[in-house]
Amino acid sequence: MGAGLKYRSCLKAVIICCLFLCCVTAEVKAQTTAQIIDEIKAINSKVINWPNSNGQGMLISNKAMNIFLSNKVSSYLSGNEDLSLYKNYVNINAAEGMININHNFHQPVDSDDWVRSFVIVGARVNIANAYSAKIANRYYDNQLGFTIQKTWMGKPRTYYAANGNFKKEMDAARALIVNTLAQNINKKAEEFEQSLNGLKQDEVPGQNLADVKSKLRKAFYATLRADYLQQFSGQQSELLVNTANFNLVTDNWTSLGVYIPVIPQKFMVSDDVNAQVNKHYNYPFELFVTHTRFWESPKLGRFFLTFAGKGFVNNAVQSGSLFSADVTGAQGLDGTNTVTINKGDRYIGQYKNFITPVAAGKLVYIPSTSHVGISFRIEKNWGSYKALNSIIGIPIVLIDKKGVPAINFEAQLLLQDMNNFLKDTHLPYNKTAVGLTVGIPFSKIVY
Repeated sequence: MGAGLKYRSCLKAVIICCLFLCCVTAEVKAQTTAQIIDEIKAINSKVINWPNSNGQGMLISNKAMNIFLSNKVSSYLSGNEDLSLYKNYVNINAAEGMININHNFHQPVDSDDWVRSFVIVGARVNIANAYSAKIANRYYDNQLGFTIQKTWMGKPRTYYAANGNFKKEMDAARALIVNTLAQNINKKAEEFEQSLNGLKQDEVPGQNLADVKSKLRKAFYATLRADYLQQFSGQQSELLVNTANFNLVTDNWTSLGVYIPVIPQKFMVSDDVNAQVNKHYNYPFELFVTHTRFWESPKLGRFFLTFAGKGFVNNAVQSGSLFSADVTGAQGLDGTNTVTINKGDRYIGQYKNFITPVAAGKLVYIPSTSHVGISFRIEKNWGSYKALNSIIGIPIVLIDKKGVPAINFEAQLLLQDMNNFLKDTHLPYNKTAVGLTVGIPFSKIVY
């Protein structure tokens, strides 16, 4: 009798423990999915209740605006002054023969916040000159270095009529997105729990089954949360793009950076055609700062206004102050004929290195329904090199099947030395040139 009571007591205790564990498991699952859904609803509630002040308010969350701006801003990517909110991007300048490869080190924050600042590190190399020099048996104009820049983003601002329908339509569409995501979250969690419950001890030999399930559950819900929070941001961004339910979106950013050359430029220079040829070196160190204002309007289109200043170590060759001349060298025999030995090229004149301050401005316009725009850049140099240069460009952006910018081209007309600063050199006879730039953003966005 006593043994039977003891057996029944032990059995009752086991059943109670099993029921307790099941309840705890169900509670963890319910709390976890509920927390994810509540977090999405909290973000949505913040957008709904954000006040409209003087026609300015919120139509999508901050991280959704990050995605929106990443695609809009990356529609123009022509040079070092331009911003990409992708993790990686490449700039190619055919006129200068330069390739820039850049990586953005921004790490996303967990809260719903706009991108505030980040650091970009890149490599800059002159490839075209090296290739042409090798073919022509001329001296290399070596340029290889690294760029480091810090960018500070302003707070994006969205403008719409306080009493209009834009806010109401966006709130309703966002509510539908929230409810759809909540259903999908619960479905995903239910399928996961069913699979997890089917896991057997003999399938994870040498491990504690409860610990394995706990780790798998923790990893699953962390991934589920990150995935659906990003889906919520991405769908909001797509909604704003597709509906154009806003009057104006503005932003601004400021960048401060430095270019550090790794190897020097080498130039062969003689005072005149009969003088001895000497080697001269230059490290084109550069310090630059830029500030850009951005406007996006469904009716008027997209505007970029950039102001830039920099100072760099210039030289008489690159500033166009010297003549270039071929050095034919000595003559010798190849066994049959007398041949001329080509020893490369040189420059004629007084060589010097000097610091050149530069002030520049650029305006870019892309119509709202077009992938083709127009740009104008003007640049004034100071100090020993005072040339006034400008660029007229036609930017073209190609998009992928999702409507996201995939590659940017800009055909350019380069107008050099517009103020006729340089005299008695080869440059006054070659002031106009045609250029092409290519910008390629890739990898994930800065989210």
